[in-house]
Amino acid sequence: MSVNKKARVDWVRDTTSPLINEPFRAGLAVLWRAYICAQYTGANVWNHSVRIGRLYEAGMTGSDLRWMVAKNFAANSLEMSGYQDANRSFRRGSGYSFNNDACLILTRSGAAFAEHVLRGTGRSPQATLSALAAVVNRSSALASSWQPAVTSTRANSEVKPCWDAVRRELSLAGLIVKRFRVPARNQETILCVFEEEGWAEHIQDPLPVTHDIDAPTRLHDAINRLNRCQINPLLRFHGDGKGTGVFWELSQPDM
Repeated sequence: MSVNKKARVDWVRDTTSPLINEPFRAGLAVLWRAYICAQYTGANVWNHSVRIGRLYEAGMTGSDLRWMVAKNFAANSLEMSGYQDANRSFRRGSGYSFNNDACLILTRSGAAFAEHVLRGTGRSPQATLSALAAVVNRSSALASSWQPAVTSTRANSEVKPCWDAVRRELSLAGLIVKRFRVPARNQETILCVFEEEGWAEHIQDPLPVTHDIDAPTRLHDAINRLNRCQINPLLRFHGDGKGTGVFWELSQPDM
């Protein structure tokens, strides 16, 4: 048996492991989508690497990630760049210890493994990208992602997010955008109000008044957190420039 055939047999066997549960599949879908986006754009795959926090948010555990690295399905590095830097930069990680700056990518064998695991589950990146493209085609106002007066109003008439407070999931067009595993009171309050108001393009700050906390700063922090760690980055939230309200809009497709 050739080396390639043996490797394929090994990872096909791995797909039957008890480790492969729904939270694992959700995180694997995030990694696979990032890998496919890199292939589509011709970019260095590390430019599409996924921060560890996003994988935890999707449902993966540290043990899941260490298993992926041990099987050579994933590689990890530490991101050295900041949010203001023009390009992402990394220092190759080693071992199985991850800190908050750790980012992961799928290797080629990991991408093949992911395709086998996710085929037929509706979580493939091709399905995600196709669904997003359909959303964009129905919303011609996406030419500028930072013009809420034009973009958001017309986008809202076509497709709206959905916040399931029981499952604690934010979705768009059937795709999970965020899933909360731990309490996030401020973020969830904002999403509850958007849901109650039928996803109007703008809501006033719904967070309760607290005298020892600066309200605009707290709202700004909650908005930033809503934009982070999205399983499928389809939505963008931003303030009204006064610290008193929140807008939402569809993100530009990353294709």
